[in-house]
Amino acid sequence: MLGAVAVTVRRRTLPSGASYWQTDVRVRLADGTVHRERRKSPGRTRGQALRWAREREAHLLRRGADRPPAPAPPTARASRPPRFAEFVDRFLRDHVEANRLAPTTRLHYEAVLRGHLLPALGDRRLDEIGPAQLQALKRRDLKASTINGVLKKLRVILGRAVAWGVLPPEALPRVTPLREPRAQPAFYDFAEYARLARAAASLNPSTHALVLLGGDAGLRRGELRGLRWRDVHLERNRIGVREQLTQLNERRLPKGDKTRELPISRPLRACLEGMPRRGEHVVARLSDGHHISGATLTANLARAQRRAGLEPRGPHVLRHTFCCRTAA
Repeated sequence: MLGAVAVTVRRRTLPSGASYWQTDVRVRLADGTVHRERRKSPGRTRGQALRWAREREAHLLRRGADRPPAPAPPTARASRPPRFAEFVDRFLRDHVEANRLAPTTRLHYEAVLRGHLLPALGDRRLDEIGPAQLQALKRRDLKASTINGVLKKLRVILGRAVAWGVLPPEALPRVTPLREPRAQPAFYDFAEYARLARAAASLNPSTHALVLLGGDAGLRRGELRGLRWRDVHLERNRIGVREQLTQLNERRLPKGDKTRELPISRPLRACLEGMPRRGEHVVARLSDGHHISGATLTANLARAQRRAGLEPRGPHVLRHTFCCRTAA
């Protein structure tokens, strides 16, 4: 006998924490067979899902089940998202490399993957990464800024998986960062900076130029390493910031792909005029004028800082000092 057998609605929860309403419709068709359908409802509430299921029930009673929705191919239905460790290889190849992101960007991704994400999530499938796994990452005994950097890269990786159809959108977990305390950027006041400049001058001309190029001109670490004499124009009292040296010693445009010209202060001019030019680089090895590594740059600055009675800090403190001196 043609008629309804049962219509039920229940909530389903995915491993990611997202949920949806599943409808279960069973009707007895004219030939006496019982037809059953379990489908994801487009409704967002239980009432909407139930109304949709009743409409589907009425449709089946009127027209039968001769033309049900086409099922997904068996291979597609049976397939699951890959494991995280498998997907990151594709991410590095098809996103980082294909979009020609900076080599340092790849280094940062690889460091975060190796040190944080792969040990915690490598064996999990993408649809098994949910709120519980994110909270486990947040509970690690690390700075909030470090954890937020890890979460940011995880969000990008999972977002690519959704964009490429590897992970269903409803399985994408919501990634919320930790609150970070607002710290005052470190900088040197006028007296401290004067002590640092004198200490650097007492060491060698290259370290003296390093301090003044950072504090008087505001050059970043890579720009300090990449500055060449051909971009120092004493006749026009200008320095051209045309390139930077990356951690892999590759020449690239400055941050934001923007070159700029800067005025030369009187102390910096005096320093540059008195420097020997053994090679093409300004901040260079004393022996042959070759550019120095990032570690050597930091070590040379630390020597000057200790001689000036200051706590060793990275070279970006010089840029902060430049910005504060400019605003004063």
